[in-house]
Amino acid sequence: MDRKKVIRILANILYTTIMVVIEIFLAIKRAIESVFIFFKNNWIYLVWFSFYFTLFWIITDGISSVFYFVSIPLALSPIAEEIWRLVSGVRPLRVRTERQRLLPLFKEVYTGARKADPRLSKRIRLYIKEDMTINAFAFGRSTLVLTRGSIELLDDECLQGLMAHELGHFSCKHTQAILITMVGNLPMTILNRKLADIKNHYSCTGTRKTLIAGIFIIFFDFLYYICRALEFIGELILMYSRREHEYNADWFALHSGFGEELRNVLKEIYSVSISKPETVREQLKSTHPHITRRIEELETVII
Repeated sequence: MDRKKVIRILANILYTTIMVVIEIFLAIKRAIESVFIFFKNNWIYLVWFSFYFTLFWIITDGISSVFYFVSIPLALSPIAEEIWRLVSGVRPLRVRTERQRLLPLFKEVYTGARKADPRLSKRIRLYIKEDMTINAFAFGRSTLVLTRGSIELLDDECLQGLMAHELGHFSCKHTQAILITMVGNLPMTILNRKLADIKNHYSCTGTRKTLIAGIFIIFFDFLYYICRALEFIGELILMYSRREHEYNADWFALHSGFGEELRNVLKEIYSVSISKPETVREQLKSTHPHITRRIEELETVII
């Protein structure tokens, strides 16, 4: 074989090998960065999930790990996200006027968001929920939802503020953390229901008279209230984390170039909302900080 041809073949093999190694390296680097960002923004969720995982791993002698390893990838899958969209009545943009108005707005916001976070998913799509309240939310890995009330009642700039905020949740991977937490909380919810059923059974009039029934009542009362306390503490911790998520998403909108638009839409929402002062209990269990606090945070950096 011609020596030059051999050299070319070897050079092509070497070049291909180097490119494959570089691609693998970059993929690993992106994965590590993604995990780091996830943990940085959602460490409270992960710590609490780890607590539940360890607790049920001990109780079930490791069998619960099968549930987690199957259910979490399933919950994060595109199939589960599609099912959720069907169940919740979320639809894609079907009407021409919706597409003509919303898609250019979304493209502009997404471009700014990609500058703030180049790792932002390219699969994120707009959907509409037939609800006349002013609201928007993000779900899974690619579902950004605007209510029809927002579309009908808000101007274009306000809609862009909502979009930028929701893209912030995707950037910080809040939506994935919430799904993981929902799966993590499921065994505790089931356990509490079963304990409540057993407790009610042994608390009925027909079984109160026996000593064994009394022992069972005391035991299951103790176990039930311990589990309920754990669930309550977990709920408070996660609600606090979700309120912090809202501030994080607001700051992402600001860094994407849509901070003023977000502030304006928050003011618009506040101007039409009628709410009484929140009690301490309502504040602790709320998933969002009071809207005036969010406006105040944005106005510290927006003139």
